[in-house]
Amino acid sequence: MKNKLLLHAAVALALVLFSGSVAVSAALPAADGKIIETAGVNRYEGAVYVNGSQDVGYRFATADPVEVVRAWYREQLPAWSLYEEYGGWILYEGAPGAGLGELMVKRQVAVKKNEKMNEWFGVDKAKSTEIVIMIPR
Repeated sequence: MKNKLLLHAAVALALVLFSGSVAVSAALPAADGKIIETAGVNRYEGAVYVNGSQDVGYRFATADPVEVVRAWYREQLPAWSLYEEYGGWILYEGAPGAGLGELMVKRQVAVKKNEKMNEWFGVDKAKSTEIVIMIPR
């Protein structure tokens, strides 16, 4: 009976964790906030940290329209170049004309509409503008 109860508890916990109805985002760790700050990339005001690290990028979500967020980053990082191919929008540090492969080693900010943010990360459904900040080591 005890094993059955433990099994039911484990299944219930798994359902809660993977249901998307529970927010899985947390606060941006202070050390990671410092990495972003030191790199000279401002975080979009009001965007919530969803997940990430220096190795995979830092993901944030906001309810503000994609166009507004993109314009804000263009203003914040005027010397950065824009990569806009294959439906992507990536602002990166470096000379214009970099290929997608070259971007992997550059500081960058990508902004796009992502209707799955709620389903994947449990954020409010209105927060469907995704911001990913990459600060390579």
